[in-house]
Amino acid sequence: LGGAGRVLKNKAGQLTLNTKIIEMAHEKTIEMLKNRLAAVYGPQPPKQVQLDSVIDLIHRCDTFVLAGTGVGKTRITEIYWDLFPKYKKPIVLVLNPLDSLGDNQVQEKKNLNISAINLTNMNLNKTVEKDILKGVYSFIYLSPEVLLNNDIFSRIFYNKTFQDQVSLVVVDESHMIYVWGLVASGKYKKLFSHGRHQDRVVFWPLYGDIAARLLGINVPLLLLSATCWPQAIKGILKSLKITEESISYRRAELSQPEIRIIRVPMKCLLKSCNDLLQLYGPCSWIPDNEIIPTLIYSNTCNLTMQASKVVHKARRIPGGHGDANSTFARRFHACLGDVSKEETTTKFAAGEFPVISCTMPLGLGQNWKRVRSVVHVGRGDPASICQMIGRCGRGSSNGLAILFVEKIVDPERTPLKNSLNQLSKQMMRRWMLLQSLQSACVLFFHR
Repeated sequence: LGGAGRVLKNKAGQLTLNTKIIEMAHEKTIEMLKNRLAAVYGPQPPKQVQLDSVIDLIHRCDTFVLAGTGVGKTRITEIYWDLFPKYKKPIVLVLNPLDSLGDNQVQEKKNLNISAINLTNMNLNKTVEKDILKGVYSFIYLSPEVLLNNDIFSRIFYNKTFQDQVSLVVVDESHMIYVWGLVASGKYKKLFSHGRHQDRVVFWPLYGDIAARLLGINVPLLLLSATCWPQAIKGILKSLKITEESISYRRAELSQPEIRIIRVPMKCLLKSCNDLLQLYGPCSWIPDNEIIPTLIYSNTCNLTMQASKVVHKARRIPGGHGDANSTFARRFHACLGDVSKEETTTKFAAGEFPVISCTMPLGLGQNWKRVRSVVHVGRGDPASICQMIGRCGRGSSNGLAILFVEKIVDPERTPLKNSLNQLSKQMMRRWMLLQSLQSACVLFFHR
């Protein structure tokens, strides 16, 4: 099946679903999926958007899932993968824009006894290449840099054995395709929001033309997003060379009324994080085990240390930010070792400490129902901030999101440079500087 822009046909030797599953009636397909899900995930009933999306994929239709955080979008890929015979070693290829998100997803798959790997330029070697071609890994996570600019993965990608084993291509956080397309086309030259958060993959202009790889395999394409606005959807389809008629939209509830958002103007400098002092009182008043489980998001790895230092100061715990076994707050970011990351997330989920000072990747793709509050400090991409806010309020519980934002400049104290006279003076200074540089270059080369 397919639309006017993209028709998927079965090729000789390619991995396909059983004909009985494809030709099954709609009601029987839903019943079959519910029975398989109950055997894997227990009595928790699947959501309608999950069932509808899997049915679209069964009929080899490109699908765009728009659903809020916590709906279970990543489970769609697991349900579809489970329909294939395991002895045929089906592969799901997942593209994500966060360096550490792949590590979190790999850990989630390991908990379900599903083999997975997060490919980076550091771990992708000939041994891993052989394992991938042998079908050792069922889920392969990778960044755009590896997908487009890595020679080893290019060999893997164009290998017929690999292409025959791939059953699905997934784009997680697909709104980033719109951002990459804007920057690559030059239409949004002043777009800096995609670089506000560290631990996100580095942008390259080539990412704006990513459609050739994503559609280079004869399998359905699954796009996942919780923060995709209509303009971005049109931009994504244009970037991927997909028409409106050839894609199926599956929508679920995007809003989360159980989360209350409080915007707090910052009184101190961003790099000091001293505004966090008002969040907590001394540990003699409230013990650590009674603190609400909270994720404090910062834009950079360095700020996670400063934020941890400030909240420990508020709790009257001197030097607590340097204690790796702190019972109040610990850190998480991309520069930590794998053992430290796993220990931090495992002990936080077990309730051994209530607060993590972290960067963006922590919590994305993880269904932590104990997180009741999210704090964000500083600037950032609004879509990414919405993703972070969605980490709280899971499991039918209320959530609180506190956004510390920089105060708007007072025009009377510090006039904004937006008048014609000021702009003309700035342009004149730049022009004079450019002229002096050109003169210096001419003199240098004449010598």
